[in-house]
Amino acid sequence: MKFSNLLYRSWFYFRMGYSTYIAFFIGFFGNIVVIYKLAVEPVILSNSYPILQSLFPRLTTFMAATLIITVPASIYIGLYHMKRTGAYATETSVAVESNPYVYKVLPGKEQEVFLPLMILTARGLAKIMEQQHTFTTDERKEFETVLSKASKLLAGQVVGLPRQKGLLREAQRTETS
Repeated sequence: MKFSNLLYRSWFYFRMGYSTYIAFFIGFFGNIVVIYKLAVEPVILSNSYPILQSLFPRLTTFMAATLIITVPASIYIGLYHMKRTGAYATETSVAVESNPYVYKVLPGKEQEVFLPLMILTARGLAKIMEQQHTFTTDERKEFETVLSKASKLLAGQVVGLPRQKGLLREAQRTETS
């Protein structure tokens, strides 16, 4: 593995671990502490609302109540985001457009087994259609175009129109080679 690739992978894993687990929990519990100390505790100490004193005598009580309310609310909001808004579909669309493997064949079983098998199957069907004289000129051109793209994929080149500039440069570089 190249050092730059190892560096990018490490950077990705660091960001995922830090943002998903460490920073999230620090931020979540830090936010609860700040809200309690700046909003709830001064009201309790001023005796303006005695019910607050009985509901939240300590930070731990406030934290437990906050968790009981925010966890189900967050789950519902997340579900609503995924199922009822166009935001998730848009996020997924952008992620797919920027994924280099949308325009390249996946290494491993797809590159070693599935795509070669599909090419062989297509060639076999083309022979049968030729023998039966059911292959038109337009169908032959379309077949050759698709087969050419499959061969490019098998050779590790990019097909389609990648939106990521790095992929465009890579595609141009491999076409000129």
